[in-house]
Amino acid sequence: MARVTGIRSVALDVTDLATAQAFFTGPMGLEPVGPVKNAVFLRGASRHHHIVELRAGPRRAIRRVEFAADDRPAIDAIHARIAASGLACETPRGLDRPGGGYGFGFSDPEGRSIAVTAEVADHAAPLDHPDAPVKITHVNLNSANRDATARMLIEGLGFRLIDETTVNRFFCCGRDHHSVVVGANGLTTLNHIAFEMKNLDAMMRGGGRMRDAGHPVEWGPGRHGPGDNAFVYFIGPEDLPLEFTAEVLQIDETYVPRGPDDWTWPPGRLDQWGVTDPPTKRWKSVQNLTAFVSDGWMCMGSVPTSS
Repeated sequence: MARVTGIRSVALDVTDLATAQAFFTGPMGLEPVGPVKNAVFLRGASRHHHIVELRAGPRRAIRRVEFAADDRPAIDAIHARIAASGLACETPRGLDRPGGGYGFGFSDPEGRSIAVTAEVADHAAPLDHPDAPVKITHVNLNSANRDATARMLIEGLGFRLIDETTVNRFFCCGRDHHSVVVGANGLTTLNHIAFEMKNLDAMMRGGGRMRDAGHPVEWGPGRHGPGDNAFVYFIGPEDLPLEFTAEVLQIDETYVPRGPDDWTWPPGRLDQWGVTDPPTKRWKSVQNLTAFVSDGWMCMGSVPTSS
């Protein structure tokens, strides 16, 4: 079964593009890829052409989550399943944008904008930068209908439900324990975006850079249960909920999924270590604020006028 292999990038709308670019190229450690008017494409330490796309917009929003697939036949097979499910989607095509590629966009059952791409002009080598985020390791999505979203992820994109807590479901599409988390809270918004760091020290140094830049750690450092990954959470410009993470559990088909009864903590503890305070009130307040652009998938291959 053709499946996606992980998250390639996220596209975000921001009201102040210059400030957002300064944040993502400053304390975040990403590097711009080519000048484009009214948009910024940013790479991490991996070979992915870009992992973040920023566009100027009327309000903060998440425009699109883009998944990678192996090749054109995989794209066509995934597209056939999505189209057969009745979801609104594009026909796969060549993409006129930085990095090019072949793929399609669609609207998921809760109206989120999703894309699947392959044949992107990735970089010949990774960045030699010890503190740059490697990739987007997962997105955590708030959901008003977890069952419908789960069916799309499993039957359409080829994910496997790998673990489940009382609130969150964790979905795997490769070696990383999870690439998508879906939490039930009655809203269809972004909970947070997690950036993988090269190791635990790089994650901790990243948290320190955020503090220095005026973005204090809102939760962490700690170590989660599902995924066994270390974490620090912070808030970017325009109240964007972000995470640095490291040491994500690597799994294969022999991993046995676990349920809510397997993920319990003693009273007052929210992670394995138990050395940090609970999430701040400010962190909790931003986990529901960033909505999806409902038609963001429709302009996946369109590029703003070159500068």
